[in-house]
Amino acid sequence: TQNSDGSIQIGGDTNDIDIVEDGLNIDGDAVITQNSDGSIQIGNDEHDIDITSEGLSIDGLPLISKKDNGELHIGQNSWITKEDNGRQKVWARDEAGNAIPIDYTNGTKLLINGRDVEQSINNVGALSAALTGLPTVPTENTLACGLGTGTHGGDLAFSGGCASKINEKLSVNYAASITMPGQEYAGNFEDQFSARAGFVWKLGKAIKPTQISMKEGKELKKEIIALKENNQNIISQNKALLARLEKLEKIALSENKSKDLAIYRLK
Repeated sequence: TQNSDGSIQIGGDTNDIDIVEDGLNIDGDAVITQNSDGSIQIGNDEHDIDITSEGLSIDGLPLISKKDNGELHIGQNSWITKEDNGRQKVWARDEAGNAIPIDYTNGTKLLINGRDVEQSINNVGALSAALTGLPTVPTENTLACGLGTGTHGGDLAFSGGCASKINEKLSVNYAASITMPGQEYAGNFEDQFSARAGFVWKLGKAIKPTQISMKEGKELKKEIIALKENNQNIISQNKALLARLEKLEKIALSENKSKDLAIYRLK
């Protein structure tokens, strides 16, 4: 039925659909309305969805909107993204328009090219820590090798490497570390592996170190023990010589007394 106001009514007066100039009503309640600003309202004023030139709002709060500068906003306290100079920028703002952190929580992992970002950071720390425990310059030998382990953020890595002394001035070292296998979203093999190599040159005049090595310490200890034994032997010999000297003195005194007694008798 076309009413006098130009609207079209479908159905009876109690259960009808009215097609009016600015939209669609059901049983007298607005369902779809075109507002004066050109926006489309779905539902009544209390619980409505508005489709505007910028985007989509629910109950007056923006859900998705695109600004004139190209920014795409999602939510009232917006998660924002924008393409700029071949890059897709992403940031967030609070209700006052201040920049705020984006926090991926509740077990959600942030992946870049299939790699877990947090896990990758922990792996780098573990790989580096494992490498620090390996030799860089051999001290007492021409070759020194070692194994190491490191951890960061709960992730574990193992390492192995050697250091070789080419001559008194030049040494070379090389080592590699690898994370524990079986990690999810760890990427390819090169993402789980780290290696290093380096050279050490001793420049300037060589200075004799003030500290002694373990081998030198053992040798010095042996020498001290030998000196102590020699001292004990010398002391024992001195005691024996003193004892003999005392005996000789006693014998000499006895002989002198005997001579004096013989002279006295002759007189």
